[in-house]
Amino acid sequence: MVPSVVDGHDIPALYGPAIDTLPLMFAIVDSSGVILSTNETWHEFGRANGTGLTPSTLGRNYLDVADTADDTTGQQAADGIRAVLAGEQASFELEYPCHTESAKRWFRLYAAPFTIDGATFASIAHIDITARKQRELALESAYEVCTDSDRTFTDQLDALLELGCETLGSPFGTLSRVHGDEYVFEAVTTPSSADLEAGRTTSIETLPNCRHVVEHREPLAIGDVAADAPVLADSEWGIENYIGAPVVVDGAVYGTFCFYGLEPRAAPYTQWDLTFVRLLSDWAGYELERQRHAEQRDALNIALPDPSYIIDAEGRFLDCLTDPETMLKVDETDTLVGQTLHEFLPRDTADSLLATVRVALRTGSFQSVEYRLQTPGDKRWFEARVAPLQSRAYDLDTVIFVARDITAHKDREAELERQRDELRQAQRLNVLGREIAKALQDTQTREEIESAVCAHLTESDLYQAVWAGSRGSATQITLGAAAGIATATPEQISPGEHSLAIDAIETGEVQVVADIADVSTQSDTEMDRPLIAAHCSVAAVPLTTGQTTYGVLMVYASTDTTIGCRESDILGDLGRLIALSIQRVHSQQSLQSATTVELEFLTPDSDDIFASLSAMLDCSFTLERRVPTSSGRSLHYVRVSGVDTDQVSQALTGLPSVESCAVVETASENRAPLLEVTLDKISASPLDTLIDYGGAVRQAVAADGDLQFTAEIAPDINVRAVVEAVQEVTPGTELRSKQYVDQPVSTVTDFRTRIRDRLTPKQAAALKTAYARGYYDWPRGSAAEELAETLDISAPTLHYRLRKAHDAVIGALFDSGSGPETLD
Repeated sequence: MVPSVVDGHDIPALYGPAIDTLPLMFAIVDSSGVILSTNETWHEFGRANGTGLTPSTLGRNYLDVADTADDTTGQQAADGIRAVLAGEQASFELEYPCHTESAKRWFRLYAAPFTIDGATFASIAHIDITARKQRELALESAYEVCTDSDRTFTDQLDALLELGCETLGSPFGTLSRVHGDEYVFEAVTTPSSADLEAGRTTSIETLPNCRHVVEHREPLAIGDVAADAPVLADSEWGIENYIGAPVVVDGAVYGTFCFYGLEPRAAPYTQWDLTFVRLLSDWAGYELERQRHAEQRDALNIALPDPSYIIDAEGRFLDCLTDPETMLKVDETDTLVGQTLHEFLPRDTADSLLATVRVALRTGSFQSVEYRLQTPGDKRWFEARVAPLQSRAYDLDTVIFVARDITAHKDREAELERQRDELRQAQRLNVLGREIAKALQDTQTREEIESAVCAHLTESDLYQAVWAGSRGSATQITLGAAAGIATATPEQISPGEHSLAIDAIETGEVQVVADIADVSTQSDTEMDRPLIAAHCSVAAVPLTTGQTTYGVLMVYASTDTTIGCRESDILGDLGRLIALSIQRVHSQQSLQSATTVELEFLTPDSDDIFASLSAMLDCSFTLERRVPTSSGRSLHYVRVSGVDTDQVSQALTGLPSVESCAVVETASENRAPLLEVTLDKISASPLDTLIDYGGAVRQAVAADGDLQFTAEIAPDINVRAVVEAVQEVTPGTELRSKQYVDQPVSTVTDFRTRIRDRLTPKQAAALKTAYARGYYDWPRGSAAEELAETLDISAPTLHYRLRKAHDAVIGALFDSGSGPETLD
């Protein structure tokens, strides 16, 4: 024992009373574990808890009592103390629980040996560590809540407030936000009887304790507000004890994290209590700041969704500044941190990017470079935007690397360039089209038309080959004129080209393929190869006008060029121009031919409305004239026989396609009544097809459900093509007869003679005077009254003579036998 010298005092005699004052249970045992001495605290604990640790325990063996304990703690204590008494260890410590039904307690056992006069003894102390364990458990619980990723931030706040209320013994706990002069309760824990909910707002002036924490930016703990800080007392809320700390977000006070009660606190708040609340408020501030930054980052990622990285001078990714979900995934990895540019990029691309990084570091200036990457979906363009970074967090030689996706921009550039090329091509093609139109004015035959078109198209550098053809069968085209091809026969045209041409004829629309090889069979057979071996774009242009398609024009573009939509539309217009030219020469041939071919057709059980009614009403219709109108309607003038006009008019007006029906001429002795039938739309008619081929329709009669019509065409027009065109419009139509007919040639002089023969002298005088005086000009050169005065007749007489003259002239033009086509 360390000597103690105190004048006039027996120092050893002081040890017993002094140990009795210590807040721990103390005992001394001998080498066998027999209790030799205990202090007063030992006795009080035994009496308070009904244990055997009373003065009567003196002389009992402590080790035997520990050995007989129900839990493992007693055996651990016995073994440890034996080791101390045996000299096997210098001391022994053991923390253990000692709970009761009303409270949870923890103690720490400490045992150490000492010797007196060669005899071994041990001092045993039981120290109450309940307060420390409770604080440790509170911190552990707070840690579990704060690190629980399955909970939302709101759930975590509620759990921490409940934990704080339980740990501090406070009925109220709140996280509140200061917004100007308002105080908003964002999360609350209260007794069930309290009228306080999250979202409630009050003036911060009504809460002086919280206002003090906010203004001074420091924690505050008051056990009795009225006694210890009356200046912070409030009359509205009645807070009597308070402990809280400021919540700081991005350097500014966000609000407070506090606990309070409406009664003075029995025990004052400790420094640990204040530290605990500060820890909770610091965590809340950190999470709020993290959430704010996450929201800002998410908004930034939406506004600027470009992957951003920190890269060093060796091209190694040190950090990712972008949400991983917005990063470019390479080899299905979510992050590139730790990898280098050369580990996942093609060598050339990586070399270019690394060179850009090093230039930015060497010059200390912003650099950019474009590159292309193959992504899982397609190839995409990026712009690397590189700027040097001065930061202590990384090495000095680092840059910020932003990979901006510019694919849409590059696609727009390519599309604009394509459109510019297409526009230039279209402009050149328009000029060429005008030249072709001019050249076609003087053509006299279809062969001349096709040859002129093929020659003009290939003489430019727009197309390398062109050929024209007409439909020979359901699957083949008969070859016509061609240019740009050394030798060409129908047998040399591949099945793919035949099919493409047939599609254009059947649909009446331009058919375009980017590569003619795509529609040709790949084999060694010469017949399977396209007419133009080089890979090129090709367009099949139908030669169509109205309801008639005369054939197809196959256009092969120059190598490495594509026929676009604009060019396709212009080629379609060219196809219609060619068709109109063919129609023109057909009509000229019919007019100029002294001999014509008369074709008689029959369509049994026709679905024509007049044929259908002829079967229903047992009558016949003879078409005299058809007049298409600008509104899209069609006027049909027909004579009907074998049925009452009222009955047939009622039947016609009942049809959906008939807009109106009127009797324009009643029946006479030698003529059947004439009806004017207005159809609401112009439907496909075989008569139009015959006219398109330059034919003159002489007769069209509907009787017994059949439609029979006759036309005359020039002898050099392909009759087979005409018949097929008619059958395509009206399937089931039969060619009943074909014969050559001599056609008298009618001159202009003959036409004038017919008109003069129809006019009386007075009618001729009125007509000539009106024409000479500008009566038919607009505006009129003379009024009817002036003409009547000149002729010395009355105005009604003038109008009568002019109407009769008009009827004679127009009759000479339209009456049967006066022209090549009598029904239109």
